Formats: sequence, structure tokens, C-alpha cells
Amino acid sequence: MASGDSLPLLVALVALLVGLAAGKAWERYKLRDGRWIDRRRARDSHHYVLGLNFLVSNQIDLAIEELSQATRVDGDALEIHLILGNVHRERGQVARAIQVHQALLQRPKLTKVEHAYILLCLGLDFKRGGFVDRALEAFNEVVRMDPNNQYALLYLQKLHEEQHQWADAHRIRKQLVALSGPDTQPRNQAILGFLENALGSEALAVGDRGRAARHFEEAIALDAGTVPAFLNLGDVRLMQGDLAGAEHAWDRLMTSSPERAYLAFARLEKLYEQLGQPHKFEACCLRLVAVNSQDWRARLALGGHLAKRGRDSEAFEFLLTALEHNPHGLTVHQAVWSVLLKLELGRALVQRYIESARSSVFFLDPHVCVKCHYRSTELLWQCPHCHEWNSFVEERIAPAQDATVEM
Repeated sequence: MASGDSLPLLVALVALLVGLAAGKAWERYKLRDGRWIDRRRARDSHHYVLGLNFLVSNQIDLAIEELSQATRVDGDALEIHLILGNVHRERGQVARAIQVHQALLQRPKLTKVEHAYILLCLGLDFKRGGFVDRALEAFNEVVRMDPNNQYALLYLQKLHEEQHQWADAHRIRKQLVALSGPDTQPRNQAILGFLENALGSEALAVGDRGRAARHFEEAIALDAGTVPAFLNLGDVRLMQGDLAGAEHAWDRLMTSSPERAYLAFARLEKLYEQLGQPHKFEACCLRLVAVNSQDWRARLALGGHLAKRGRDSEAFEFLLTALEHNPHGLTVHQAVWSVLLKLELGRALVQRYIESARSSVFFLDPHVCVKCHYRSTELLWQCPHCHEWNSFVEERIAPAQDATVEM
């Protein structure tokens, strides 16, 4: 190529480089009050850095002060104003947060992403302030601008749940499922199961038993951990006169979630009484004990059942074993004393109760393995059965939760 031919190309290349340099300079600098301002100065200023540090350490007042100082370096620093508005919201100054974010929406030449993010922050302001309709409007506008904005969809779902608008919440969760990766599917299935159960309860409240049953079945199909769906499905079957269907639903609960089987005890006991087959309830409780030797609730239920049928001596044995496994449960002690009274407070039986209680966690406060429930009196020890290391703090939390539920 001749030198004369390459000259125009060289001139065009130089012009391009000059244009890029000018563009970068224009992006970084702006003229204000006769002075060129570096746009990056706000982010690089010590006020901005200090504000973020104070925010991380939860020193909200100091964070607001430093971030406000950073905005004075460059009032056009969008991200700092966004953070400042969010901090005002978290501090409880909702009106101030709304004012900051609404002012940002008035800025000219906002990009689509910037506009959507400001609206998202504004929606959170409205939600925190209790302006539900305005929050819904803001989040819906974000979704209109960016249909794949998972944050806006998630907040919409939560708002609909809070308003018990289960159909809308379910529809939005389906959108989130379509946008989510495979690693989030178990959680999505659990949430969809919860929503299906809520839809079933809603249908049952208006008397539509058929639709309610379909929702409960779908909830179970989505996530077998949706325990209320089993209970509700059995209730619907019972209302429909399908006793076998009710039994099947509650039996499935005990199979899929034996640790929550106690929620169906009262229902099953009443059903088997109605069927004239009380021995089935005994078999059910014994089956649970065989699966989990630490299941004190099954023993408590069986003891109560036997006591109702006049089999007090057998009931006492099961209740005493339940006491050994959960001495924190007030209802266990009450059930034991109820049976002891029926047995006329036999001296030997009362002595057995006292000795069992004295050697239990309730009095000696031994430590229970968080994995297999083996007991020890050490502060820090390794379980000889499952080799799990346990400490005093871990043990004190677990039994207290059971006691709270039962009391």
C-alpha cells in the first residue's frame, strides 16, 4: 500500500483514539462552577470509605454522616445517594428515604438499569412504611422494565403472601422458578408446596373440598416435607366421608416425616375409635418407637391412649420411659401423675417415678448428644455411639425447644 493511501487511515485511527480519550475524560470529569470535578473522587474519598466501614459495623448514624459528606464532593454520585437512602430506611427514617429515592428518579438521562434499581429501592421504602399498594406498584414497574429482575419478583411474592393473596404469590414463584438454577430447586419446591397448601386452605374455607384436596395433593407431590398438607388432606377426606383416604393421608405423614407424626396422633386416635379398631393406634405408636427409640411423644400418646382404656399399669410403663427421654416436658409429668392417681399412688410406683426423675436431665442436667441423644454429664465430650462432639451450649438449646413446644 502506498504511503499516500495509508494517510487517511492513519488520520482516522488517531481521531478514533482522541475520541475515546475525550469520552473517557468526559465520563470521569465534569465542569461545575467553573471547576473540573473528578467524578471518581466521591467514591475514592475517605468519607465514602469510612461511611461503608461504619455501615458494615452497624454504626448507622456515623455512616449517614460520612456518606452525606461524600455526596458533597460530587452531588451526582448516584450510587452514594442510593446507599444513603437505603441507610435512612433501615434506620427507620422512611419519609427521608422516600424523598431521597424520589429525587433520584427526577434525574435526566438515567439508564434503564439505574431507573429500575431506584424503583426497587423506592418499593422497599414503601414496603417498610406500610404503603402496600405503592410498594406493589413500584415492584411491578421494575418487573415491567426488567422481567427477569428476581429481587423485584421476590419482594412481590412476599407482599402477596403477607396480604394472603396466595394465587398471585404462587404465580410469581413460578416465574422465579423459571429464572432459577437447578441448585435452588429444592427450596423452590418447598415454597411451592407451602403455597399450594395455602391455596388448598383457601379453597376449603369457601367449601370447595374437591379443589382443596387437589391443592393439598399437589403440595405433597412438590415437597413431602409440607407437613400441614398431609393433615389437611386427611381432614378433607374425612369431611368427604372417605375414612380410608383420611387414614392413608395421615399414615403417609408418619412415613415421610416420623419426627412430626405426633401432629396426627389426636386425629388417628379418634379415627380408629370411630372405626372400632383402637388397636391400630397402639400399633402405630409402637411402630414409631421401633423406628426411633428416642420418640417420647409416641410413648406419651400411647400411654394416654392406654390410660383411657383402663390399662393404667401398661400406660405407666410407657409414660415413665417417655419421662426418661424428655424430662423437660411438663405434659409428661402431668400424664404420669394422672396415672399414678388412678393407681392410688402406689408406693413402689411413686418411688420409681421419683428415681427416674432424679436421674434425668430435668434434675441432674446431663448433656444430650445433638445427633443421637445419648446422655453424658461432661461439659465437652464425644458421643461413644455416633462419635459426635458435643458441648454444654449445644445441649441446652435442643431440649429446651422440645419442652417449649410441648408446654
